[in-house]
Amino acid sequence: MDEPLTTAAEPRIYQQVIFSECVTHPGNTLVVLPTGLGKTVIMAYLAAYYLKKDPIKQILILTPTRPLVHQIKEMFLEFIGNLSPDMVLEVSGEVPPSKREERYPNAKIVIGTPQTVENDLTYNRLDFQKINLLCIDEVHRATGDYAYVGIAKQAKCQIIGFTATPGNNPEKILEVCENLRISKVSVTDTSDLDVSEYISIHTPKVIWIELPAEYELILKELKSYQDELVKTLKEQIPGTLDYKYIGKREALGIHQQVVRLTKEDSAFGELLIHSSNLIRVQHLKELVESQGFPQTLYSIQKWRRKVSSKALRLFLEDQRILLLEKELTDKPIIHPKLEHLIDEIRDIFGKEAALDSRIIIFSNYRDTIRFLNTELSQQDIETGIFIGHSSSVDDKGLTQKQQLDVIEKFKRGDLKILLSTSVGEEGLDVGNCDLVVFYDSVPSVVRAIQRRGRGRKKQSRVIHLVTKGTRDEAMYWAINRKNKKMNKFLKKELQSLLDQKKIQKSHRTLDKFLENEEKREQVTTEIPKPQIIIDSRETSSRIPKLLKQHGAQLQSQELEVGDYILSNRLIVERKTYSDFVGSIIDGRLFQPSSPGKHSQLARLAQQKFPLILIQLESDVIERQIHINSLMGAISSVILDFQIPIVFTRNDSETAALMYQLAKREQGDTTVEISLPTVSKKEQNVREIQMFMLATIPGINAAKAKNLLEKFQTIQGIASANVEELLAVPQIGRKLATRIQTVLNSPGDRNLP
Repeated sequence: MDEPLTTAAEPRIYQQVIFSECVTHPGNTLVVLPTGLGKTVIMAYLAAYYLKKDPIKQILILTPTRPLVHQIKEMFLEFIGNLSPDMVLEVSGEVPPSKREERYPNAKIVIGTPQTVENDLTYNRLDFQKINLLCIDEVHRATGDYAYVGIAKQAKCQIIGFTATPGNNPEKILEVCENLRISKVSVTDTSDLDVSEYISIHTPKVIWIELPAEYELILKELKSYQDELVKTLKEQIPGTLDYKYIGKREALGIHQQVVRLTKEDSAFGELLIHSSNLIRVQHLKELVESQGFPQTLYSIQKWRRKVSSKALRLFLEDQRILLLEKELTDKPIIHPKLEHLIDEIRDIFGKEAALDSRIIIFSNYRDTIRFLNTELSQQDIETGIFIGHSSSVDDKGLTQKQQLDVIEKFKRGDLKILLSTSVGEEGLDVGNCDLVVFYDSVPSVVRAIQRRGRGRKKQSRVIHLVTKGTRDEAMYWAINRKNKKMNKFLKKELQSLLDQKKIQKSHRTLDKFLENEEKREQVTTEIPKPQIIIDSRETSSRIPKLLKQHGAQLQSQELEVGDYILSNRLIVERKTYSDFVGSIIDGRLFQPSSPGKHSQLARLAQQKFPLILIQLESDVIERQIHINSLMGAISSVILDFQIPIVFTRNDSETAALMYQLAKREQGDTTVEISLPTVSKKEQNVREIQMFMLATIPGINAAKAKNLLEKFQTIQGIASANVEELLAVPQIGRKLATRIQTVLNSPGDRNLP
């Protein structure tokens, strides 16, 4: 690019310093910069620099949400000169994969959500060889199995990660650095002289709130229920529940422990009811302490509308919960936080300078966001809601368009007050916000810092509404302690640890050196990567990503049969254990969906070399089946349909096995895999007769086959008496009577 790098004003000194550190350091860099100090500006300058350095290559920017994708694009167009909108590609799941693949080659800067970009890299729609710089926004997410980690493993370019805080503790920060192969850290602190004049957030104000007596009584009742559940669990699992304090985190830990025990011994299964309901009690306690009676009541009513398990049914039928529900209905006492919130709002908008004021109110719960919206509107205080896009029957989210509309209204000043869940904590530029309210505390340093950072005015304030003597207060103090510890680690310890790791890696043994020399001397030929076709409905699982890491070339298509095509003869149907058991219980496995159609197994059996792979990682305790029924079904699959079955323990084993099978099948030659064919012809009369008989409870494929071999027709079976039916293998007296009843009786009879 021949024009100046940007059209905006000269970057601030600290932005120039960070930019210089990134472009002069050859390795990957972690940039820690307080919210509101212009990390997107630095990204734009880096993108412009690398584009000018190599105009043929592309820049890849990753950010967690769709609204952030759009926001970064708009800022890049503002800051980078001679950059037209068609050179910047927004990538999210809303654009079909085929359209994304068409647009990638023409883009200079690709800005996308990590899950979608990782999917496109997996299926070779996007080529990492063409990427010259990878910038990762909100990089503290690069832990565990988050898409940032998988993308970084494939990166063949420099990585620059940006965050206001890289983690809640040193272990998480080091995990982020390890996952992104970070060798340099650039840390800017609010106390640094070159940024102090730009810092908008001052010492947060804490409003300490006393709980009303009515709230204390409800908490006492819930505590009694909690203690009873814990006592039962302790009696059944002695010596394992040594908790001085039971909160939601501890309740989750207890439940996970019970789940593990139940997998080892089904006798512990009944304890799952107690551990599940202990979590529910903790949830209600948290709502009472930090949110209020209306939100607590709404949560119980929501559970009542969608009773989904025995544990939940027993919980809602418990007399204590029924009484609690009645008390909450009879005493709709509002949490005192609301009164303090209204006072703060009226104080701001009662001033002459309030025309430019903006307020963001954060809560952990959507129910509270909607409750505040209703309550404030009754006080003639107009608010807007900003929540995520996930939806359920009882809880509709916002679409991406709705999210963007709300943010734009807030930035323009058409909307003065924004009510937001955690979706508004990260990254979004919400303009000149001068008050940030924590309606409740958060258990994470990262989230707390992100919330505070939404205040961008010079005189912005932060207010914490904290209920005394509750987990609200405990979380507030815990976050303060963690924040101090984290800042010390970032400033004084992290770079030293990374330098030590670098030195350790550079100390190679003589054996390793000689081994590498031998490899360099060998003449290597590139072995073709095995091709695997994956059913498009499988792309949401981890398997495709793991297959890609093994080295497979993947293609996604909607398959008529099977989930993975590993060669022109080998096709794999993958099932989790719970899905396999479920398909036996509800008949999906053996019976066709309708007369004249082939069953799932029959279609699979048409293939040259079919294989069923059952993955045991699923929570097997959810669906119980008698061992004889399970083994009978497996025997039928192997013997009647002649389909082998293999078992794996998890996603990793599944991917490893399928990769090796594909590699073994395809050998060292490039293979063009074709899609499997499924016979379109209708079933013959015998298959339809078997389908009809299989609808009678107690008759499976083998029994239907035996009946038809003996009597030839449905009419012949209907004409047979009980004694004649008993002569058929596997037909007992009860089933014989049932067959006669179904085939010869009017519809008002009950089954025997």
